[in-house]
Amino acid sequence: MAASAERQVRISRVAGRYLVFDIDDVLYIRRHHGICAVLTGTMPQNPTQNLFLSLPVELQAEEAQLLVDKGAGYIADELNDHLLRLSTMNDSTRSAYLQHIKQQRRNAQRVFEEEKAKVQARHQNKRKANRPASPSSAATTTEPAPATVTEDGDSLFDTPKPTPPPPSLTSTLKEKELPLPGVTPTTSYPILPAITSPASPASIASTNATTPSFYPLYKYLNSRGYYTTPGLRFGGDYSVYPGDPFRYHAHYLANSYGWDEEVAMLDLVTSGRLGTAVKKSFLFGAEKPGGPQQSGGGDGAGGVRVFCIEWAGM
Repeated sequence: MAASAERQVRISRVAGRYLVFDIDDVLYIRRHHGICAVLTGTMPQNPTQNLFLSLPVELQAEEAQLLVDKGAGYIADELNDHLLRLSTMNDSTRSAYLQHIKQQRRNAQRVFEEEKAKVQARHQNKRKANRPASPSSAATTTEPAPATVTEDGDSLFDTPKPTPPPPSLTSTLKEKELPLPGVTPTTSYPILPAITSPASPASIASTNATTPSFYPLYKYLNSRGYYTTPGLRFGGDYSVYPGDPFRYHAHYLANSYGWDEEVAMLDLVTSGRLGTAVKKSFLFGAEKPGGPQQSGGGDGAGGVRVFCIEWAGM
């Protein structure tokens, strides 16, 4: 627990998006901070990618801000850090980085060859199992006719066995036929310096962005132990879970408003009915102006006030 408390998650800011590439960081923020994030994968143009999602995970701006405020993460400009490190590294560091990339390529090639061999063996076993036994060949067990032998002792019908090439030539041909696959590193971890001190992490505001307007409500829900995911599929800002979404269904459909923002009655009716239709209560809230947000919620200046609406039968 002490090691987890001191961990700092590197949040890579790429094209205005906040991404986490390390699987250990993903597990850490989910277990210890109730942040699920969204798996995005690396193929945005693949229309069926939502069936095969993978790293990185994308954080919402308010999720990244929460990690920074807790001192559990820091915002890193991935592009600038990568280019800066490449331009300032010495020869030994550059050589070690290139060797790391080559090793990744070898590992990928080895995994590819193993999978290919397994598929070929599986197909051969299927063909052998489906091949019917020939009754004539099974019934007759005659001895093979003697082959015609020449004066030199060689058979006229036997194909001479080819002489195997030397091992060095075989390995050379194999490398030429099976070139190593290209590997594009997803992060700059091998060439990045050690994680900086807890006082240095940059906030969302210091990375040319503003604090998200949904942040007060999100922080309020997170401090109460709720897990949240994007609520677009249910027509809201958040889907709110009483625990990890792997174990629970969402209990609330949440929207965030400004304290003095006018909320149309039609929005309350439609959101309330929609939340009830999907077996959830409609929750909405806002931060009361007048000071920093308090953990007490509705009590005191600067707290977050929340209300729930459930469409009842009449």
